[in-house]
Amino acid sequence: MKKLLLTTVALGAFAASSAFAAGPADLSGLSIGANAEFSAGSSSATDGTSDTGKSTALGLQGRYDWALAPNFAIGLGASYSSGNHQTGTYANGTAANINNRYSIDVIPTIALSNDFQLYGKLSSIYGSAASNDGSSSADVQGVGYGIGVRQMLDKNMYWQAGYDLNQFKDVTFGTGTTSSLRENVFSLGVGYKF
Repeated sequence: MKKLLLTTVALGAFAASSAFAAGPADLSGLSIGANAEFSAGSSSATDGTSDTGKSTALGLQGRYDWALAPNFAIGLGASYSSGNHQTGTYANGTAANINNRYSIDVIPTIALSNDFQLYGKLSSIYGSAASNDGSSSADVQGVGYGIGVRQMLDKNMYWQAGYDLNQFKDVTFGTGTTSSLRENVFSLGVGYKF
């Protein structure tokens, strides 16, 4: 995570050195986007499970930003990620995963140039976790922390890249097994700012 943070800051500094001529663009407003997500999950459970899994998914997001200063904004957003996010395999061979993850996000953003932004993210995340009996599930909730960069391609279009660490609260299934689930999510996407 430290390497990713340092890389993100270095990219931001490089982009900032190239273009602060006209000042930052207006940070306020609504934006929507779609991301390709690459997640590495892990699970540990009282049935003896200790495993990892990888998956890809499509993520959708929307957020509204309020500019509090020329170079700083706070955003409130929501995101949804489709599909099964693999976190490994239970001791009995049943897949451990989180389905249909969604979140409510608070997103502070700083403009490093007129078209390049660095953002952080604090999320309340939700989903449905598969039980080790292979047929039932339980709702899970947790907290996510993220960092990313966004670059405006023109007045409205942008691309962005991010990293999120999602830690879910331990969940106890009807089988009596308690599971701890976690995800590291890397995303790359495009979007539109209104």
